[in-house]
Amino acid sequence: MKKTVIVMLTLMIVLTSSMAFARTDIEATNVIAETLVLRPLGFGALVFGSVFYVISLPLALITDSEKGVRKVLVTEPYEYVFERPMGDIGSGL
Repeated sequence: MKKTVIVMLTLMIVLTSSMAFARTDIEATNVIAETLVLRPLGFGALVFGSVFYVISLPLALITDSEKGVRKVLVTEPYEYVFERPMGDIGSGL
């Protein structure tokens, strides 16, 4: 009886703790695609978004929509390029 309980507890610990390590594999193709294509495009979107933000700032201030315009044109591209983990392609598209 004691062996059965030990075996059951061991299996429960091993099988339930494996979920904590489910997302540790990063594919090399994702990192390469991100380094060569996605991050430069995101940086370009950040630069162009910043320029359009400055151009649209007077109108956004008049219409009281500056925070929304800043979020769409500057904050989201910045987070996509500089805060998202490498190889995590699905979280920003």
